[in-house]
Amino acid sequence: MRAILVAVLLSLAAFLAVPSGAQTSTERPPQADGRRIQNIPPEEMWKRVAECVLPYYPAVALASRTTGTVSIGLCVSPKGAVSNYRVLVGHPSLVNAAVSAINEWKFEPDSGAATCSRVRALVSFNPDGSTAVALGHAILADDYGDPGLPNFQKGRPMDDPTVVPRPRSAPECQTAPAP
Repeated sequence: MRAILVAVLLSLAAFLAVPSGAQTSTERPPQADGRRIQNIPPEEMWKRVAECVLPYYPAVALASRTTGTVSIGLCVSPKGAVSNYRVLVGHPSLVNAAVSAINEWKFEPDSGAATCSRVRALVSFNPDGSTAVALGHAILADDYGDPGLPNFQKGRPMDDPTVVPRPRSAPECQTAPAP
């Protein structure tokens, strides 16, 4: 009984602590640079790809037969450059090569919108020594009501139904030289 009374009093105190007219929305604030974030469907982002680079396969990873997919959340500036990224999943020996390649990507500028376009790049390092990149839907919610993929399972990024491999209409990806 005492625990219930304490819970009710804490709830009442929290309610009274919010000044009248204060906004209690869970809306996310804009980015530090003033831009808001918008998740873009992968098939739409492929239409905006101007230049893409496939990663080199790190010699150590190839020699040890390390394979897998590195999932990277990308934020593309309105001017078309990769302005920010976050590695979500990936084998440590493959991450640097994947990130280096993705940082070289260029996209067509967004048509005047002051938003950061967010998508996920899935960089695959295959057993035959080849590499490939697909785009997938962003995992986090954006500022426009898109919930992202909250049930994303780490370690299984290619099972995501929103993954779109490079369509024939997208430019051919060049392979990055090994360092």
